[in-house]
Amino acid sequence: MTQLNVGVVGLGAIGQKHCEVLAQIREAKLLAVADTNAELLNKTAGKFGALPFADYEQMLQTPGLDAVVVATPDHLHRDFAIKAAQAGKHILVEKPIATTEEDALAIIAAADAAGVKLMVGFTLRFIPHYIQARSAVASGKLGTLISIFSRRLNVITQAERIGGRCGVLHFLGIHDFDMLRWMVGSEPVSIYSEASTSIPRKFPQENEAFTIIHFENGVVACAHIGWNLPKLHPAGRDFKLDISGDKGSLNMDLERQGLEIFTETESKFPSTAPGLIEEDRAFVDCVLDDKPVPVSGHDGLVALNMVSAALKSIETGLPVKL
Repeated sequence: MTQLNVGVVGLGAIGQKHCEVLAQIREAKLLAVADTNAELLNKTAGKFGALPFADYEQMLQTPGLDAVVVATPDHLHRDFAIKAAQAGKHILVEKPIATTEEDALAIIAAADAAGVKLMVGFTLRFIPHYIQARSAVASGKLGTLISIFSRRLNVITQAERIGGRCGVLHFLGIHDFDMLRWMVGSEPVSIYSEASTSIPRKFPQENEAFTIIHFENGVVACAHIGWNLPKLHPAGRDFKLDISGDKGSLNMDLERQGLEIFTETESKFPSTAPGLIEEDRAFVDCVLDDKPVPVSGHDGLVALNMVSAALKSIETGLPVKL
């Protein structure tokens, strides 16, 4: 096999992005797309020259289809991923792997039983800045790690777009929880989280939270996660990472990434570190070369459990052991 034939199910914001990057990967072919929105389905299929399917199970029967990207709403991941596994298709599932531990375990079990590859979409592992940071940690350049602080803030329109389907920890925080575990190279043992309550919440879930994570090797991490930046914020994000070791420190700021554009109508700091194309390329390469995926179903399960622990901590006001 020299080219991977891929189908994408779920053509919302992230599904569209997967279609766009798969179209740029020489070793991949976007063979099919599936969605229940007929107008969106036909428009996307026409744009990328893919076969359109309103029925996902029919898409899975497409001759030559090798793999599926599951980009549906989070609570639907289980059914779509399990059906893909049972059809013998390799799976790249968007984060979070699922919304419950039970669903995550069912997806992992289905992929194992079918002998297909299962990868979870955590883009931070594929962004050059984070890769360099992890290299600095792994090489011992910073000495023994002491602490890590991460920040991931988005504009308020993200919360409005999600519309209460999930809170900020499931949507954004899970990225940092996975990244921190990957960066530290140790398992989390306890989590304590506090959510801000100073302003009325439009939706019932948490909007901004600080989470303290203790790892097995003694490192402590703090993750500041929120989506309250003003709509006109020039970057639309505030992403930072600070690492302290006993021989050095590292500071990362992804708000301004070396490119700033100012015109008569806007001020903009465009993203110069897209990770999605490298994530999808890694998935394609792993299937074609029959290599282990860089982000496993187990990684997705641990990150999900970290979010669940943080939410339980917010609810109880107590640390939660993992």
